Amino acid sequence: MAKIIYVVFKERPHIGHIAWLRAMRALGHEVKLASLQRPGMLINHGDILITEGVRPTAFGITQRLSFRCWTAVANSPSILKPAVNLLYKLPDKVLGVSELVAKLIDNDVFIIHPVPPEIDKLLEAKLVEKRPWVCFVGAFIPIKGLHLVPDVAHRLRGEGVRAIFMLIGGTEEGRLTRLILRKAETFGVREYIKIVKPLPRAELFNLLRKCSVYLQPSLFDAFSISVVEAMALGVVPVVAKYVGAAEVVKEVDQSLIREPMSESLADALKTLLEDPPLLRELSGRSREAVRETLSFKSVLNDIEAFIKSCI
Repeated sequence: MAKIIYVVFKERPHIGHIAWLRAMRALGHEVKLASLQRPGMLINHGDILITEGVRPTAFGITQRLSFRCWTAVANSPSILKPAVNLLYKLPDKVLGVSELVAKLIDNDVFIIHPVPPEIDKLLEAKLVEKRPWVCFVGAFIPIKGLHLVPDVAHRLRGEGVRAIFMLIGGTEEGRLTRLILRKAETFGVREYIKIVKPLPRAELFNLLRKCSVYLQPSLFDAFSISVVEAMALGVVPVVAKYVGAAEVVKEVDQSLIREPMSESLADALKTLLEDPPLLRELSGRSREAVRETLSFKSVLNDIEAFIKSCI
C-alpha cells in the first residue's frame, strides 16, 4: 500500500476533497494530512505527495525528490493567472476537479470530482414542497457572476414571473452586495433579492432544500460543490457553461447549461418556474445524476485508478 502525504494551506482540505482522503484510507493506504500553517511541519519521504492549492504546490517544489509521484490539486480560479498556471506544469501529475480545469493545464491531468461529505444524507433527505426561490450559495466575489442577478430578476419581472433570489453567503455591508442592491433598486426589483449571511451547514441545507432552482452564474468555477449539494436535495440547477459542475448538470438536461449572460439565464429560469411538472421531473433527475456520478463507490474507483497511475 502507498504512503501518501496530503499538504494543505490551512488545517483541513477543501470540503469536497475529504471523501478523497476517506477513500484512500478505505483502500488501505497510509495517509497523513499536513498543513503549512503548523509551525515546524515535517514532511517525510513517501510514495505520493499531494499538494492542494497554490501555496502548498509551490511548497511541493522543495519536496518533490522525496516522493515517487508529486501531484498537485487544481481547484481554484487562480489557475487563470499565467504565473499560477505555469506552476501546475511542474508536478508529475495534476488532480483536476473537472474537464474544464484539464483543458486549461498543460500537464497530465487526472479528473476526480469533489464530493460533499454529507452526500449520502443529502440524497436520503425527504423532499419538501418547493418555494419560488432561486438560490445561490458561495463567496460574494466578482467571478461568481452575481452582478447579473438584478438584470435576470428584471427580465423575469418583465415576463410576469415571480421569484425570490436567495443569495447565501454574503453580508449587507459587502462591496459586491452593495453593488447588487444598487442595481436591484435601479431595475425596480429590490423585493426580488434577499441577501442571506453565511449559515451553518445544517441550516444551509434546510434552506436549500426548499428552493426550486439553484443558479450558478459564474464566469469561471473549477467545479462548485454547492451545485451538486443543491442537486442532491432535489433543486434543479441552472449553471453557466464555465462552471465545472456542468459536467454533472448535463446528465440532467443540456438546456440547464447557459451562457453567463442575463438574457440566457433568465430564459432558463422562466422555462422552469412556469412549468411545475417539468421542474418536478428535473428535480428527480438531478438527484439521480448526483447519485450515479458522485457516489462513494465512484470515488473509490477513481482514487484507486489515480493511485495506480501515480505508482
